[in-house]
Amino acid sequence: MIGSKKIPGFLYFISWDGATDAEGPFLFELNLPVSSCHSPVIVSVSGTMPLMNYITYTEDFLRTFMSEDDRSKGVELPFSKPYGISSFPQDDNDEGIAGDLGMKLACSSTLKESIKAAIEVEGGIDDVILTALQSISSPSTQPEKNMDNATIQRERPNRSKMLTMSHAEKSRRLLRHCSSWTQLDDKRANRGIVTGQVIMATVRFGTSQSCLTLRTNVVTNPNATPYHQVLAWLCQRRDYFTAASIALSLLQDFDAVYELRGIPKTSEGEVISHQGLLDGITPLLNDDIKGGKFSGPQLHTLTSLADMTVGCLIKGGAVMAPTLYGFLARNPFYEAPRACLMLVGTVAAVISQESSFVAHHNNCNIVKVLSTLESPREDVLWPVRCLLKMAVTRKCLPSVLLMLNATIPNELRWRSPKTRGLAESPRPSLSLCLAIVGMILESANEATRYFLNLRDEDSCLPYWFSIDDQTRLALSILSIHGKFVVLQEPEVRSWALEKLKDEVHSSVDFNNVQYDLPSEWLKEIVTGAFCNAGCDIGLGFDSSVLRKSEAFESTRDEYNSCYRQDMLRIENLLNPQKNSGGLDYDLLIAALLILVQRDEKWRDGTSIPTQILLNAVCDKAGRKTGIDQKFIFDGATTMRLCALSENYQATAFLIGGKNGIILECADIIISNLGLSMNEAELLLFAGSVNEMKDFVTRIYRKVQIEKKQFAEFFPSESQQHLLWLLEQYSMNVRKYGEFNAAINSMRVNPVFAGRVCFRAWICLTQPSNKESSAKWLEKWLRNKLGLNNGVSSKRLACAALVRILLWADEASGLELTDGDEEPLLAVLLGLNGRFMAELAHACCGMIESIPFHLADEIMSGLGGANLFFFEYELLNA
Repeated sequence: MIGSKKIPGFLYFISWDGATDAEGPFLFELNLPVSSCHSPVIVSVSGTMPLMNYITYTEDFLRTFMSEDDRSKGVELPFSKPYGISSFPQDDNDEGIAGDLGMKLACSSTLKESIKAAIEVEGGIDDVILTALQSISSPSTQPEKNMDNATIQRERPNRSKMLTMSHAEKSRRLLRHCSSWTQLDDKRANRGIVTGQVIMATVRFGTSQSCLTLRTNVVTNPNATPYHQVLAWLCQRRDYFTAASIALSLLQDFDAVYELRGIPKTSEGEVISHQGLLDGITPLLNDDIKGGKFSGPQLHTLTSLADMTVGCLIKGGAVMAPTLYGFLARNPFYEAPRACLMLVGTVAAVISQESSFVAHHNNCNIVKVLSTLESPREDVLWPVRCLLKMAVTRKCLPSVLLMLNATIPNELRWRSPKTRGLAESPRPSLSLCLAIVGMILESANEATRYFLNLRDEDSCLPYWFSIDDQTRLALSILSIHGKFVVLQEPEVRSWALEKLKDEVHSSVDFNNVQYDLPSEWLKEIVTGAFCNAGCDIGLGFDSSVLRKSEAFESTRDEYNSCYRQDMLRIENLLNPQKNSGGLDYDLLIAALLILVQRDEKWRDGTSIPTQILLNAVCDKAGRKTGIDQKFIFDGATTMRLCALSENYQATAFLIGGKNGIILECADIIISNLGLSMNEAELLLFAGSVNEMKDFVTRIYRKVQIEKKQFAEFFPSESQQHLLWLLEQYSMNVRKYGEFNAAINSMRVNPVFAGRVCFRAWICLTQPSNKESSAKWLEKWLRNKLGLNNGVSSKRLACAALVRILLWADEASGLELTDGDEEPLLAVLLGLNGRFMAELAHACCGMIESIPFHLADEIMSGLGGANLFFFEYELLNA
């Protein structure tokens, strides 16, 4: 105490403890009233103040007479007692687990089942998680044994109260279970520890009196202040930046400190300033935390510090979220259950401040709504992102999802929250729902299955069955890293298939002009099926595929390509990648069928027509590709959908083989002549050649088909399609065994395919064009066969054409000596006799040029003279 008699009324308190050369000692002026200037000064020192000389003496004594181990035992760090261990470890006895849950938790049976499932995956759940879940969940609706009616009646209002609990209340209840968070709160008890004052001395000047006080923590910790008091004091003053910097420096996580402060790692001066942050704080016992092995009190102290570090970073908000994200991935000391509570509580708190609610979208196009949504603010999403990072790092994703499901069930399901009374509250933000679900699904490969296993506490149903169709439509097309992962789950795929089937059935009614499924959603399903299989077409490589040629009027010098050639162009784009699970043909074909019915493109801006893509997919369906299919193709159901849609092209490629050729040619006849399917089958194979001839004659008498006439014949697009089929199946024969294809085999007999194609050609040729078409066809056949003066290198193809054109239908079992008057296809086509003779000569001597049921008779000499006489007449015609 220093004063001056010359200058009365001034008295100073000076403390040299902690003085520096730059700032000097602590100086405090005591104002004396003028009436007390000449009164004696009486100073009374409190006994609660430990004198520094005593402290110095004690430190010297410890250094001199105590060993290093004794000194370390004498220093007690804060929070050196362990946390509680998991109360529900995994046990082989499931009944024991269920019994423990039933005894210790007063929650709904749905939540108990969810907890049990999480325990089976993780091996145990911490007590703090279970207690927190119980505090925010609905109580059990099932009355316990020996519970009277009065008790049951008291429980019912509690359940209603739980269902309407606000996010702010849930946040408060969750955070109060975490001691690391409560220590940082600005509460009266915490303020008393950190900022409480203790009287050190009293100074009396006559009748006036003054007191000198010190903070409580200085009295109790004169050498250095424990870190938890410093962090709490800083957080109470909202200085989360400094608090987090100190905590990270104590944990020696300098990467996080540099990231938080935005300082390059090469700055040496910043290292000194970091060390200066720790002046006056009780140091940890180990100089190298990263390389040390800890147990007992030291480990518990580090755990407490790490938990408080998480709390400081969370309180810092979105600005500190990147640092928190990295800290949760690196630090091994923090307790995952307590970090989960702090982050989930923060999620509830930030959502409670979010006011972006929307009206119901019951009758709108949900896919169009998705395209207009704005992404949620990062201020809302960062705690979810950090929470999921922690869950994946610590392998506790099921329990974290369990906490989220109990805290924000309505946001996860995009539904209106429960309210008391009849008033209906608006839905939460759809963009927030999609953003949270998207982050969950992309956190880990197994996250999708864990997420769909969540049960709704209100309806007691699994997640997918607890949401409405609008939400299902939005979530089913959610893309995660280029994959539509939700579509690959069994319950989602079954729902999508049922919706597609219902849409196909409803479209059969021509009066139905309202679509239940938006076309935009169907397009996303198609794209999702390709992306899940890893096909190039799903990546947008279809832009390199050229469109079909222009109308044949502008390309008369070239063949106008049929859709079969377009299918070949995109064949390689549909190949799935290995280990992808293959294409989901059921979803893909059903969605494409509906798009074809609506005359919609399967993707905006694509160069591939929807029908062409559907044909190519149906052609690949059911084939062996060497890739293990994740889902078994239901060919029978898909076939029925194609039949209901009356899409004969898709049905033809789906069936394949002999029946596929018939349907493909029948589709050509139906689209050109407007006939029914029964009439088309009669013309192609069911009826005799005479019946076909008479039917075609009647058609062209009744139906006037308008076509542009040219000086020379040029085949139409449909006729060129028939030529493509003829060349593919009948004129590219290279093996003798191809003639032995069984009737029900997937391989197509070249003779049967040729008969069907030539019959279809006859049906499409107008009587006025018969002669010119015959000349064009003969020229085309000669070019394809390389036939010149009865010689051709394609003898098997010539043999097939001989059986097609020069023999009657083999189905009737015709004999050589028959007097059958069935006309030959060569006659109906109007082909020249010399051409047919050269064709027969090119394959002369080949047993494949005659029907199989006549081969034995010819080889034994029966009827042989008739055969050779017939060929001789043709050659000399």
